[in-house]
Amino acid sequence: MPVASLLLPYLPESVAAARRFVVAKLREWGRDDLVDDASVIVSELATNSIKTGCQTRMVVAVRRPTDRTVRILVGDGSRSMPVMIQAGPDATSGRGLAMVHRLTHGRWGVTALPFGKVVHADLAVSMPTSR
Repeated sequence: MPVASLLLPYLPESVAAARRFVVAKLREWGRDDLVDDASVIVSELATNSIKTGCQTRMVVAVRRPTDRTVRILVGDGSRSMPVMIQAGPDATSGRGLAMVHRLTHGRWGVTALPFGKVVHADLAVSMPTSR
């Protein structure tokens, strides 16, 4: 099972670093078809992690648990659980998890840990068609 992870500080520039990391791994694995959705997902999850105010490091990971799935994970030191809200039309934030939910077709979740949590989001991998 291919897996890669990266430790990042809780700084705004870490969102771009997380995005570059995930995109590079997907391209290395030949999954250019997932780059756009994965970029949005990891950006949202890393942004949420930064907003927790933790002082440790966040962990960004990408793995292939099965041939049909790519999983993006962001772990942080906060036990505050993410909540998907219905943002109003004039809201300037609050749409991130709804986008993650839409892009993953509801295949995302959170695992509480003794000293934090890990949020994961799964993207379906299309299988090549045989001719």
